[in-house]
Amino acid sequence: MKNRLRKSFATATECKHGGKVQEAKRRLGAEPLDFSANINPLGSPPLEELVKKELRQIGHYPDGSYLGFSRAAARFVQVGPECIVPGNGSSELIRLFAEAVLEEGDLALVPTPTFGEYENQSHLAGGRTERLAFGPEGLPLLRDSDLDRAKALFLCNPNNPTGWLLSSEQVLELADRCEEARVFMLVDEAFIELSGPEESVARLAPSREYLFVMRSLTKSFGVPGLRLGFGVTNPLLAQILNRARIPWSISSIAAAAAEYLLGCEDHLCRSRELIAKERNYLIPALRDLGLEPLPSQVNFILVSIESSGLDSDLLAEETMARGVLIRDCQSFGLKKSYIRVAVRGREENEKLIDVLRQALRCRG
Repeated sequence: MKNRLRKSFATATECKHGGKVQEAKRRLGAEPLDFSANINPLGSPPLEELVKKELRQIGHYPDGSYLGFSRAAARFVQVGPECIVPGNGSSELIRLFAEAVLEEGDLALVPTPTFGEYENQSHLAGGRTERLAFGPEGLPLLRDSDLDRAKALFLCNPNNPTGWLLSSEQVLELADRCEEARVFMLVDEAFIELSGPEESVARLAPSREYLFVMRSLTKSFGVPGLRLGFGVTNPLLAQILNRARIPWSISSIAAAAAEYLLGCEDHLCRSRELIAKERNYLIPALRDLGLEPLPSQVNFILVSIESSGLDSDLLAEETMARGVLIRDCQSFGLKKSYIRVAVRGREENEKLIDVLRQALRCRG
């Protein structure tokens, strides 16, 4: 049977993710404190009344055009609604982009370490991937000869898991090189609202042919259970992608929530202030444990644990046994000497440091 399937599906491998709270809860018998997923530490603005109201419409299909969501997203990033591609979270948008851009054997370039779904979805679409290294300034080491061979380039800004944030000028320089080479470029700005929204290039995407910028409400507004995101691009590419996306992939409740959340910019301002304050607590506290946290400009921190003598998967098991989830970073293309931790509120961050201190005593 397997040889009758599409080869890219039959040979697919699992892409590892964090946020496995329910799985850990079944093992532990209690809900863990989750530092493995990078969600807004303030959580979401209140949604209870909106959900109750939308439940009255649950007997009807959602508006498949998602016009209200598109208009709200367009206002949020200052473009026209015809430039918006609504999506059921970042994963659907990455998959839609890969399927639209890559044909069998086409090459996608993926600066690494980064989010594993870029490679995963490129392979499912039948494409090939090649990893690029990052230079000291956080820019991918990209040669013109690489672009000559490629059909697509993925760029995460701020990058997950390193926490690097490139300036809009740096990203646009890459985008201009891709325009000249006719290479499609996906810029994933899932964490930019919790970092430096002034560095976003979403507003400029409609003026380019080959640029697709992706935003996530999941991380920014603390709603991973709703699955919400949107893409920004030129009107022609947006029209093509909107025709190709799965009908009604966003529920009516989620679409209504998106319209409301995209008007809650004060919530994002408070969130950035809290993240900066708590990141300034966490980085020295991690150093005091003998670990090596990397500089970060967002709501998570990549940490080298090489000095501990423990492998990342073992340390993740040890902290989970104590009720705290951290992220083993092997799926990002890193070895077993890195973990990633989210930035949460002070009481929770203190709990993380205490649990890590206990777990590190297992270093042999």
